[in-house]
Amino acid sequence: MKKYDIIAGKIADDATNVTILTYLVGAYGTIGSKEADALCIGRLIPERLENQFCFRTDAGLKCLSFVESEQIWRN
Repeated sequence: MKKYDIIAGKIADDATNVTILTYLVGAYGTIGSKEADALCIGRLIPERLENQFCFRTDAGLKCLSFVESEQIWRN
């Protein structure tokens, strides 16, 4: 990953992390088995993951440009 300026991917929330850790300890069955994989993937698919971007270098940051701003008031 060190050779990349920008990394994009999905955000894993706590529910996603629990599912993956449960899979990795073998609770869904043998890791890599069709059954365990299907169960884990079935639990992950409903998650509404959002894109996350990591700008790792100055070169990556220079790809950004300001478009607009908006003031938001808290009530």
